[in-house]
Amino acid sequence: MAKLRIFGSIHPNTRGVVEDDLREFSRGADAIAVEHPRLGETARSAVALVLRYPFLFVGLQLVFLFQMPLYALFNRDLRSTESLAAQAVAGERPVHEVDRHPLAILEDRSPGWLVANWVAFLALAIAYPAETFVAAGLAVGLLAIVTVRSRYGVRRPMVVAAVVLTAVGCGLVAVDLFRTDIGSSFVALSYLVGGIGLIRYTLEARNEAMLEDIATLAATHDYERICLTTGYAHLPGLVERAADHGLTTVDIFKPRWRASGEMVDPEAVLASDDHDVRPDMEAAGNVLGRRVVATVIDLLVLALIALAGPVVIVGIDSAHSIGGDAVFSAFTLCWWLLSPPAYYVIGEAIYGQTVGKSILDLTVVRIDGSPCTVRDAVVRTTVRPLDFLPAGYFLGGVIAAVTDYGQRLGDLAAGTTVVKLTEANTGSSTAAARSADDRRAGPAVDRPVGADETEQTPTARRKP
Repeated sequence: MAKLRIFGSIHPNTRGVVEDDLREFSRGADAIAVEHPRLGETARSAVALVLRYPFLFVGLQLVFLFQMPLYALFNRDLRSTESLAAQAVAGERPVHEVDRHPLAILEDRSPGWLVANWVAFLALAIAYPAETFVAAGLAVGLLAIVTVRSRYGVRRPMVVAAVVLTAVGCGLVAVDLFRTDIGSSFVALSYLVGGIGLIRYTLEARNEAMLEDIATLAATHDYERICLTTGYAHLPGLVERAADHGLTTVDIFKPRWRASGEMVDPEAVLASDDHDVRPDMEAAGNVLGRRVVATVIDLLVLALIALAGPVVIVGIDSAHSIGGDAVFSAFTLCWWLLSPPAYYVIGEAIYGQTVGKSILDLTVVRIDGSPCTVRDAVVRTTVRPLDFLPAGYFLGGVIAAVTDYGQRLGDLAAGTTVVKLTEANTGSSTAAARSADDRRAGPAVDRPVGADETEQTPTARRKP
């Protein structure tokens, strides 16, 4: 079986750091494979995909468009960091592109996807013709910019053009909001939700496509070791399904943003995919900075939620009149009053986390370390307005800073606190690694044991 090393990456990242990590990780590999989902093999096939799935095409392009400032700042290019790094460190080794575009994957699905795409696209076009035209124009414009960069090698002007395009899109949304017109926001939000949803829906199918491509490359070119560079979200699925394609997962690289990543065992990736994490009770009271950042993120999410409700009701009202200003005002008031507490209660009672806490690896637990209950979440949320006094969670922040367990008023009332999640140690022969093997049947994981193999393994070089 061919041995597979998987280099996880964050697409917009510091190029120098990624190049150094990939250079070390890929030593001993016969070839490097890069995640690169092309929109069609030819111009005709690309146009056909766009025409078949216009709604999701625009959604994917807008998701990419809003990442452009990060690509320009860190990558200084329109290509992913791992793609640029692979070309830089490959030397005489071949670099192969693998993966399938999400829209191409939909061709294997039922015709309902095609119908649903056109229904959604036409519905937006009828309700908001100008905004839909602008969104489609931004999507096609970005496609043209990326095509010129790819085919003709024009880098800097295309990066500038992409950033300008992003600024235009954000500016139009901001102007409409200033004029209290939410049409642009609703259209942009609809497309973004569609694009992100498609990315998540096709993730496993793309894993299968990449593994199939790599297995074909190994058989065709007699490769014994292949290094695959791909987004970190693909790691668990790739490790789990590698054996089905005659591949043995040898090493995994877990990235960090703007910092050097680390080697991890394949078993650890499977375990972390099953959310094998535990609260670090020793971190109680030492995560105030993280809580502040998480709070800011949650406020941004709540702002989007607050906007989404009125946007939806306006969209419905434009198609089917459901009442006058009184109905709209009543709905908006109820939405603004109920959505924030629902956001906190549902997130903390079911998952122990809100969006902000999840991003910062924080969780709400009881003082004894047990999970937060529905009652606890309700009490924390009920007291939250007091923590906010006089503004910006000032009172809650002061109290959390002086209490032993970092508890704000809501925590004191509910008997809870916020702690950092830590991954269970699955490095060598831990119980979590063994349980991962029990949970998942058949992932081929082979640690190098031969002396000649160990000399080529980055783990051995890092830990002599």
